[in-house]
Amino acid sequence: MRISNQGNWGDAPLGLEGLALRFAQAISHTGLNQSEFARTLGISAGFVSDVVRGQKKPGAEFLYAVRTTFGISVDWLLTGEGNLTGNSGIDLDLLRTVRLQIAVARSAIIDANPTAKALLLLIRDGRLQEAAAEPDIRAFLDLVAPTDPDAELAIELYNGQLWTTDAGAQRRNLLAAAMAHFEARKPIDKVAALARSSGSTIQINISPSQRNAGRDYHEG
Repeated sequence: MRISNQGNWGDAPLGLEGLALRFAQAISHTGLNQSEFARTLGISAGFVSDVVRGQKKPGAEFLYAVRTTFGISVDWLLTGEGNLTGNSGIDLDLLRTVRLQIAVARSAIIDANPTAKALLLLIRDGRLQEAAAEPDIRAFLDLVAPTDPDAELAIELYNGQLWTTDAGAQRRNLLAAAMAHFEARKPIDKVAALARSSGSTIQINISPSQRNAGRDYHEG
């Protein structure tokens, strides 16, 4: 399972093709520049530069030193699987599937819902696609599907902080990310927003004449 929690680096290709990009991110994660990183490991800055540019591949001793010195996951460096520090993230898609299956099972067993019972049989036999387009089934799934956007946000934020082991930094980053999430979704005064973008006066063309709308416009 690939967990892409590395900011702008999440699109690095899997496998050795993306090694140079992931290695550059690993250096950035340490807070050191390439020369400082190399000096800490006791290797030449030129070799580090060559790895970042994709001109050389690191050997076992080098990777071992990166892992033991900085806690960078060797598996992640070489393959792109997992995350930078090797901690396990949460597969949000899998979690959604599990929660939906729980909802269907509850409806079938506790509520004795016939549609839910039919769905359980289709899922068990691997034939769900046969009935996926049925309006009744889609309507039922829309009805029972668990919706908890705050829980999904919590998982996304959790996955996004696996790269750091600094508890204080994690708390600050999580709070900032949560605030930014809700600030972006906060209702806005659209008229005020337009006024800010255009200045104190908005020119509105009303054929055949033209009027000014804004704080200095008064209807006669």
